[in-house]
Amino acid sequence: MSDDAEITLRCVMNFIHGYGPTFNIDERVQAFTHPLWFLLISGFTLLLGNVFAATFILSIAFSLLAIWLLMSRLAIGFLPGILAGGALVLSKAYVDYSTSGLENPLSHLMLVYGLLLGFRFLEGERTTRSATACLTVLSTIYLCRPDLVLLVFPFGLLVLWQSYETARRTIKTIGIALTPVFLWTAFSLFYYGTPFPNTAYAKLGIGIPLNEMIRQGLVYFFDSFSRDPITLTLIFTSLVLALRQSLSLKAIAAGVVLYLVYVLSIGGDFMTGRFLTSPLLASAVILSRSKLSKIEVASIGLVLGILGATSLHATILSGPNYSDTAIPASGITDERGFMFPGRGLLTTTRDFFAQPQWQPDGKSLTVQCGLLGSASLYGGPDGHFIDPCALTDPLLARLPVRNDSNWRIGHFERRIPTGYEESIIKGENLLVDTATRQYWDVIRKATRGPLFSFERLKAIVRMNLGLVDKPNFEMYRSGNPEPLTVDLASLSPNPVTGIRWSNPPNIPFESSIEVRLPSPMQISSIDVSLDSNNKYLVGYLTNSTYVRLAEFGPIENHYGMNRYQLRFEQRSAMTDRLRITAVAGDGQYAIGHLFLNR
Repeated sequence: MSDDAEITLRCVMNFIHGYGPTFNIDERVQAFTHPLWFLLISGFTLLLGNVFAATFILSIAFSLLAIWLLMSRLAIGFLPGILAGGALVLSKAYVDYSTSGLENPLSHLMLVYGLLLGFRFLEGERTTRSATACLTVLSTIYLCRPDLVLLVFPFGLLVLWQSYETARRTIKTIGIALTPVFLWTAFSLFYYGTPFPNTAYAKLGIGIPLNEMIRQGLVYFFDSFSRDPITLTLIFTSLVLALRQSLSLKAIAAGVVLYLVYVLSIGGDFMTGRFLTSPLLASAVILSRSKLSKIEVASIGLVLGILGATSLHATILSGPNYSDTAIPASGITDERGFMFPGRGLLTTTRDFFAQPQWQPDGKSLTVQCGLLGSASLYGGPDGHFIDPCALTDPLLARLPVRNDSNWRIGHFERRIPTGYEESIIKGENLLVDTATRQYWDVIRKATRGPLFSFERLKAIVRMNLGLVDKPNFEMYRSGNPEPLTVDLASLSPNPVTGIRWSNPPNIPFESSIEVRLPSPMQISSIDVSLDSNNKYLVGYLTNSTYVRLAEFGPIENHYGMNRYQLRFEQRSAMTDRLRITAVAGDGQYAIGHLFLNR
């Protein structure tokens, strides 16, 4: 089972236990991209009493039903049906995500059924009702994954064009077809405060240049071909075949191209082949309905058979020992190979897939990005998880990605604002940076405020219309924020030792802190309290430049605040400002007291 799927399962557990369709129960955030899949798993979990059983049963049933519809209802003949169905079984991508717990099986079933209804309309049942049924199913794919709309849009447009009678009837058809989308979007906007999943805000428009994303997208396609050559070969073959087939197959091919361009532009994914299964299935539909000679069928079958044989060890011949836990430089992993050894139906004990106990056991806080689903699913309802990759966090999803030349696709980490962890623990907005604190105030009202309060509804409007002042994003991109500036008199008069960095009277800071002195002086020694497990650089301001005074820390095997007493061989020049910078550490910095001697 995929780790991303387990993020959804945590939301399911919260939902069926009365905490709402949320990831963390203290804030309303849509941490899943597939509300229809989420609701189906929730319903079947209530019926079966086990969230894992519900997920696996639905995945297997939908995957088998999709292939059956393709081979028995969509294919124009026995051989084309066998050719298309066999290619899917030999595709590593299709096999991997048929039982992964992700939304792919439902997307596949909706895609096949929507296309089937479309062909029935285009090739016989020329009624408004049949066109509306087709368009409703195709539009509902949005509730499986919003971006799949690109894949079915050209075909849906063809059905709409062919069904045109009057403008009024067409508008009515569109309205009926889009009703599921409108209803969910209205609910999402009211309940979550946003029309789109939180993952969209976390992964799109993140500030990485388009050329870098396209380069990573090309790597994604190359990775797929190297591990699973039949998948992209079938897609390319179907696109070529569609050029001399019917307009309806050309429309499907146009959707495949449109979707692949989108996948390329977003850099693909960190799971090999995940975003290729739906265009693969659409390509299999083209193959199953193409008018081919016996020689063409034999030739295509031979090529696909040879290519499929190269990955048999990862498809129909994979057994309980199948494993691939490597994370290459591309950042793209074999998700099934990575998770199967510990979370596969053939490799785990029955107890592993027992229904998680969902009883409050005391609020806890965990900061985690990778394997977040695995950790959170057994963390209980009141365990709060801060996700630096922002998939489940409404504030971090709206902050820019850190500048990092070694970024990994699908894992776009953010800097956690100073005071954020303490804020979560205490249930208050204690962020140090004023602009970020005000920004989060609006987000907090939208995601944590009483559902029907006027202030919350106003915050939702402001947030979605971009009427909220944003903090200095460069501060979060660079990883070197502007220093916090305080007066010497605002610091504690007594040394602070032994307590946690975030406890009062300490003043947390992001990366550096500037202390304004009441009058210019020459410094001969410093007595200061700082968090002990970090390395610091102290400098003083003279002639608009900071001059190094000392570098010290960390203290091994010591936790909490520590008193440092530093004496210098030579006094500093006259200065009225001191800067302390954390040059290495855990990102949790605070100053307790500061004494300066002339």
